[in-house]
Amino acid sequence: MTSEAGLSKFQSILKGIHQLIEQDELRPGDRLPSERELSERLQAGRSSVREVLRSLELLGLISTKRGEGTYLEPHHSHHLVDLLAGYILRDVKSRQDLLEVLVLLEAGAVRLAVRRAGPADIESLESWVNRMKELMEHGGNLAKAMKGFHEQIIRLADNYLLERIWHPVVQYSETLWTEEEIRDRQAKEKLLHWYRELVKSLKYKNEHQAVSVMETILEHFTLKRTDENHFVPFRCDESSR
Repeated sequence: MTSEAGLSKFQSILKGIHQLIEQDELRPGDRLPSERELSERLQAGRSSVREVLRSLELLGLISTKRGEGTYLEPHHSHHLVDLLAGYILRDVKSRQDLLEVLVLLEAGAVRLAVRRAGPADIESLESWVNRMKELMEHGGNLAKAMKGFHEQIIRLADNYLLERIWHPVVQYSETLWTEEEIRDRQAKEKLLHWYRELVKSLKYKNEHQAVSVMETILEHFTLKRTDENHFVPFRCDESSR
């Protein structure tokens, strides 16, 4: 069998498993059919099915429990993050590339969120902003609240593939981060202002303004090189756009 034929069979089985998951309406935590049943339903050899399942397990998309079966993992479960982060993100350029991808994903998510967010969604985002305000005034895990806001934007984009890509990118990014509070009051006020403007832009369906504000926010979340091996996250610049 040629490598092209082998790849074609692999892709065919992979597509078949995806269709089967949709047909059976399986959700994260649900058990997949057995290897034997998959082989019968997909009309493929068990060894070929086993190869595909092993690949999916390596990617963290499924997990096998001895004596119980194979289960779908939630979208945020990516074991490759821990396995490869130390290798992929060793050099400065790779880290910068990763952050550029994050900006592109979130800017695209905002475009979709503008079109798809409803009144209840806007209220949810406003709640996140109010939470940020409380944390800025009284102390707490501000970075966690910010991430929650951005995750809500990704959900509002309502694009399954975008969400699947965003989660591991964020997880890779977090391997570089150390918690650092924004202590400057003016920086906090600027940040809160930008988040409020972003919510307002989403509310009034102003796509151009929403993307512009999101890009402004993300520029101030850029990891900055302080020495060869240390990067500082969530540092606000003195200037603003």
